[in-house]
Amino acid sequence: MSRPLHLILLAGGKGERAAGGDGVPKQFRSTARGALFAVSLRTFVNGARSPSWHLASVTVTAPTDWHEVVQKELNTLTLPCHLADPGRSRTASTWKATVVLAGAGQVQSGDLVAVHDAARPFATAGLLDALTMAAMNSGGAIPGIAVPDTVVQVSGGAATYLEREALLAVQTPQVFRWENFELAHRWAHEQGKEFTDDGGLLAARGHLPAVVPGELGNWKVTSNADWARALQLLG
Repeated sequence: MSRPLHLILLAGGKGERAAGGDGVPKQFRSTARGALFAVSLRTFVNGARSPSWHLASVTVTAPTDWHEVVQKELNTLTLPCHLADPGRSRTASTWKATVVLAGAGQVQSGDLVAVHDAARPFATAGLLDALTMAAMNSGGAIPGIAVPDTVVQVSGGAATYLEREALLAVQTPQVFRWENFELAHRWAHEQGKEFTDDGGLLAARGHLPAVVPGELGNWKVTSNADWARALQLLG
């Protein structure tokens, strides 16, 4: 039986480091293939195909001023779609999307949820498939790539060298079993906890995610230099 997967796309950030001179956040800036958030969304909506799971809904977090733009894109899709306001942090934004998704009454026990950053437009549908299959077996999965640089931890002005072979840089999308995901975010909301990603939050609650090989091309648009590079690749 095909397992439902619900996609949460986070597009609520200010994107100031790669914003245009007109103040448009990076996720809403235009490329040759449409707004950046739309590129990230269409990759999964149009490319995700598997006999084991299917995309069941899409929820996008976006600032109120951009709801109309996002809704226009969502209107082109043929599956249930929802809009959520962003929170003051990444964790808070994901919680707001979680509340909207739960309130829609479309998520059942045993379903999966994927969270993706709108500023990562080059993730592939194949990566989402690998993560979903891993999450079906382990309850959660994150993509990670090797760290090429030497990394140190600094405390009191002294550096402790970390074993590079044991380190990975984590990406999105990340996929989790709905029950664990919803309970973990409810706890974070009630306790006022914040995390840099959902895998870290789930791990803090005892649900260690499996690690799937990430993609070198799945980089995040952060700076103006990143934006220029993305424009060229999407041209």
